Amino acid sequence: MIFKKCLFLLSFVTTKTGLVLLVGLLAPSGAFAAGGGQVIKNPYENVNWDRVSVYKANFHSHTVLSDGRAEPGELIAMYAEAGYDILAITDHDNGYTHREGERDLMETYIHRDGYDRVPTAETSWPWTRWIDEVPSKIWVYRGIESSAFYPELGRRGMLAVRGAELSTTPHMSSLFNRCGWPHGRQTDDERLDCVEENGGLAYWAHPTHYIPGGPWEDRTYSRRPVFDDPDWEEVVAYFGDYIVDYDVMLGFEFRDITGQNNRGERDRTFFDSLLARYYPEHDVFIQGSDDNHGTSVPENASMTLVLAEDLTEEAVRHALKNGHNLVGSRAASYPEFNGIAVDEEAGTIVLDFDNYERIIWIKDGEEYATGATLDISEMENAVLRFEVEQAGATFFSQGFYVGSRAVD
Repeated sequence: MIFKKCLFLLSFVTTKTGLVLLVGLLAPSGAFAAGGGQVIKNPYENVNWDRVSVYKANFHSHTVLSDGRAEPGELIAMYAEAGYDILAITDHDNGYTHREGERDLMETYIHRDGYDRVPTAETSWPWTRWIDEVPSKIWVYRGIESSAFYPELGRRGMLAVRGAELSTTPHMSSLFNRCGWPHGRQTDDERLDCVEENGGLAYWAHPTHYIPGGPWEDRTYSRRPVFDDPDWEEVVAYFGDYIVDYDVMLGFEFRDITGQNNRGERDRTFFDSLLARYYPEHDVFIQGSDDNHGTSVPENASMTLVLAEDLTEEAVRHALKNGHNLVGSRAASYPEFNGIAVDEEAGTIVLDFDNYERIIWIKDGEEYATGATLDISEMENAVLRFEVEQAGATFFSQGFYVGSRAVD
């Protein structure tokens, strides 16, 4: 296993005018401010609030190419019409579920890049196989397409992210690469090594399915057999250690939903537990996705609100890598996120938001305060996050840390 402080992105962008080499450095947020003896970790510290836009994203969806019900072109149109700016089709790499009328995927496809580097059943790329629209830019890493921009999709165009759900248990969402295998016999390390080698990013997909009380708690894990009398501490350590060991594993998919054995409550508890155990020293980020298997975008679909300066792969990667996003769901109206700042002199965290009903601060897993300004002057070794309520939906922040321990 390899823990990296940064990841170099070497890519080519194909445009209508030619091929441009892009070299970028993506680093974990490592954001902190020091004052009055405190160390304050603020993942939003380096967001340029005057330049960023809020982009609606879904990074986990399925089509008839695995166990979904929508054709790829139908799914793309659904999200474009629903106002999304970023979409990843993440069909299961092993195509293990075949409902009536679906296709047998146990084969390797040759993609537009002309050759296969790894055996894979990831079949959703490129989108031009399914839709008439043509991308104006295509990003390429080591000869493999990683994303494309479609200017005619949606209100502002749509960034198409190449990916797959790597479906050896426990599942992980793999983005900006084409890793995948036709049979689910890979270890967590093998899958993450592939994502890392191919310049991708990853999140744990629905990890609370596997924890005590989850619908899949009896499934075998790739590194070890199913837990004996599993408890939260053991499962948190299982998933969290990979977030620490692999810089490309950013965190986990967070959904605020009812049903599925009360998943929303489990995801909150899991996030707070990961933050408490790892966050002072290591980044742990959430992203929101709806894991769509249907033929419509749910009215309350979980989504990621990406704070990025442009709708490009570089800007979106940078945002995900540094926790520059919030997680929420579709709503009648959305809060306006104008700024998040630490006032060291006053000892406060200040949220400059409009169009919201209530802000709740969570400290060490418990509701602590309300309001847009939080007094942190007397806090010591506290893990924080906030929730914003608006129009029947809740929007969740990444974590903050206030204390004296080392941070990234």
